[in-house]
Amino acid sequence: MARVYFSKFLLLFMCASAAYAHTHIRNVIIDGEVLDRGKCIRPYEKNFNFPVSSVKSPELVCRTTNMSANATDICDIQAGATIILEFHEEAGRDSVGIDPSHEGPCLVYMAPLSSNGAGNVWFKIFEQGYDAKTDKWCIDTLDDASGKLRVTIPADIEDGDYLLRGEIIALHAASDIGGAEIFPNCVQIRVSGGGSAKPSGVAIPGVYKEDDPGILFDLESDYTTYQIPGPKVYEPESTPHPISEDGNTTVADDDIGTEDDDGNNDNGSDDNNDDDDTSTDTDSGANINVIGGVFRRLIGSLATAALAFLY
Repeated sequence: MARVYFSKFLLLFMCASAAYAHTHIRNVIIDGEVLDRGKCIRPYEKNFNFPVSSVKSPELVCRTTNMSANATDICDIQAGATIILEFHEEAGRDSVGIDPSHEGPCLVYMAPLSSNGAGNVWFKIFEQGYDAKTDKWCIDTLDDASGKLRVTIPADIEDGDYLLRGEIIALHAASDIGGAEIFPNCVQIRVSGGGSAKPSGVAIPGVYKEDDPGILFDLESDYTTYQIPGPKVYEPESTPHPISEDGNTTVADDDIGTEDDDGNNDNGSDDNNDDDDTSTDTDSGANINVIGGVFRRLIGSLATAALAFLY
């Protein structure tokens, strides 16, 4: 009998280990500078990398109960420039962006800071879902880029302070209502050099429904397309080449950021002493992550089947 209970405990532990794979925006990179963890990011909760599971939850805004703008610094950035959101599972920069078994899209919204995220104020500036040609999701290319997501600030928006909300939606359990895992964080930025555009927005929560095709989705199905939830991406009236980290204009690039994007210009803080890992071979790391994801899924499936047999 003791052996049976131990076996059940072991299998439950394996299931829990296979299911645990979360993420957060650890830091941002502006003008080539890797900022400290949490700099200009709305305060993390204790379980900083846990998801929001309800599309109706007030924590869907920024995944925090502390929505005081005064508790967070504001980072300066030029309109038309690129900001890099760096996702990691853990507090250090040596962890992956998110476990590769957690397939899903990446989305980025903005809203005037004065709104504090309330009302129909959020406009989408970036999205990437599933690419049938490469059979890759956004989180695959995110992990290939060491967790870095490049986003261009619209060049024509009005100068001022904004919330920039980065989000990953993990779909590994999204075949059931409430199964999608949503990982948002909000960065406070001050935009200058822009225009006069005030894009119309949507409400968060409110923008997603539990049965939206992009929220209720079966990764085990023979899918060939995926409908990204939410509104269309805002298109500036004029789209100049984005400004690179060194201040020069570059050819527009909508790809997820590459390993070089954090440059070698980090600010030397203790939090950035993990940076040596970014000099390792990205392809090797991606392969390890993929193998790890396959292993987790295999263990999870075996554990679930074994539990059903024991019961």
